[in-house]
Amino acid sequence: MKKRPWKSLLTTIVLGTMIVQGGTAVWAADAASTATSAPSVNYGLTSDIRAAVKSVSATPTATGSQLAVTVRLYNGGTQVNRVPEHELRVQTTNGLTYTLKPSAANKASLQPKEIGELVYVSTVDTKEIGAISQVSFVNVDLYTYPKVETTLLALATPSVWYGGTGSSALQGIDSLAWGDAFAIPGVNSGLTYKQTEATIQNTATGRVALVTLLVSNPGAGRETVPSFRVDGLSADKSFEGKRTETAPVTLEAGGQAYVHYAIQLENGADLTNLVVASTDTYVAKDSGQAAIIATGKLAFPWPTAQGGAVATNYTIGQPIPFDSLSKVVDKTTQVSLMELHLHENPGEGYQTAVAKFKLTNTSTSPVNTPTFQTELTNAQGVTYTGSRQANVTATMNPGLSYVVSYSFIVPQSEEGTNFSLKLLDAQSAAPYTTTIAALQTSLQDEEKDGVISLYPFDLKFNDVTVGTQTTAQLMYTYKFRLDLDITQQENVVVDNNFSKLRFEIVDNAGRVVGSKDATFTGVNKLISGQQVLDASNISSEQFSYPFTVNVYETIDTPEGTAKRLVKVIK
Repeated sequence: MKKRPWKSLLTTIVLGTMIVQGGTAVWAADAASTATSAPSVNYGLTSDIRAAVKSVSATPTATGSQLAVTVRLYNGGTQVNRVPEHELRVQTTNGLTYTLKPSAANKASLQPKEIGELVYVSTVDTKEIGAISQVSFVNVDLYTYPKVETTLLALATPSVWYGGTGSSALQGIDSLAWGDAFAIPGVNSGLTYKQTEATIQNTATGRVALVTLLVSNPGAGRETVPSFRVDGLSADKSFEGKRTETAPVTLEAGGQAYVHYAIQLENGADLTNLVVASTDTYVAKDSGQAAIIATGKLAFPWPTAQGGAVATNYTIGQPIPFDSLSKVVDKTTQVSLMELHLHENPGEGYQTAVAKFKLTNTSTSPVNTPTFQTELTNAQGVTYTGSRQANVTATMNPGLSYVVSYSFIVPQSEEGTNFSLKLLDAQSAAPYTTTIAALQTSLQDEEKDGVISLYPFDLKFNDVTVGTQTTAQLMYTYKFRLDLDITQQENVVVDNNFSKLRFEIVDNAGRVVGSKDATFTGVNKLISGQQVLDASNISSEQFSYPFTVNVYETIDTPEGTAKRLVKVIK
């Protein structure tokens, strides 16, 4: 018996390292930002078993209220210890007591040094629960008369979630600012979290809010992200979030990773807040059915301007800085934006923006060509989705560069010149997208000396003439006579996936009476000097003069052919 105080002290020390969540963890990516957390207080249930409250909630149901409590037990002894027989009760400030039903999955005993979580739930047909002030373990001896009740342990409940919608759902939990690092109170984990991006995305199933959290492990050992979710709140409704990662997310000491939460929204719903809720599984003893019990722990406001990566000023042609945790672009692959143009499309009713990226394999072995999506956003926040060219080489050889083009359909009313260009990861949180780079840049103007940039080609038209001839069927056909200067950048691969030039002959009534596509690769590719393009496959029954020749760069995309007007010859 004399050794008991020493044993209790040792139990407390061990428990402090295993069951109590620290409150001084520092956000790994920002040493000046301290994670917000609340320490869990643990007490002796028996001489060896310590207890701490993980979560307490009293949330409204359709006909009343649901009471739920999760407690964490730790066996500090050296042998198996049974959890003492007990009832779990909650007391309210107005003197009411409720007995909760244990989950069928609750452990009856604990192995040495084992931590176990016990879940208790009860549904009552009243909404007048009041504020919960205490949780107690009560042993009831039914074999005596009258029965004898002994309180084994009573725990205060400083944090209780009362659920609801709107501002009422925020009562009893801490509210943080957007971007504050935090740990989840009561959860047995040393991981810290930080909000990095929040976007509304339109999908086949409707509007979805996607929230991205950066998880950091400041501890000394490997740790798995615990079960929790992020829910959305509007003024009068709540929307349940779901983690997009289906496999466990495990971090080594000092490691970081992203987790993503998709929140399905109703049309017209505007989010006001986000709630971080721990989740526990309750199994009813009578039916065996499992239910998820969510308890709000922290809240932060939905950003008025959708939170995400801040676009950095970018100079065209420079390597793009990517998110260091992104797995979309191989570390040995260098990506640069080489062109960004916006042009009208006569007769089409819209403009086309074209972005061209140079992808360079800087390693000594072949690598897969990265696949990313793009978005173009003007100064007013209007966003246009990019279409990637239809065919892209799958593998890039070392020491070479490859060109991948994206086109954006833009309304005629768009007059902006300064845009934000986002590169998106469509894999990590599929079917949703997350930002891996955000660039602030301006549209390019055509060169003043008449040189047209079609990276990796510079093209200059010295002369263009159009001739006509009549066929035996009395149809008119056309021939283009070109005098060009073409230069190409070195070590940039151009294959049959590269964009083409399309020459369209437009008569004085605005009709396209003939056209011809020309390539930069193959047997009949465009060359420097004089050449003739025969448009005999397209003919017209009428002859009209004068002609206008519209020269387009065309890119084949899954949505069709994108056209960029590069020159008008009259």
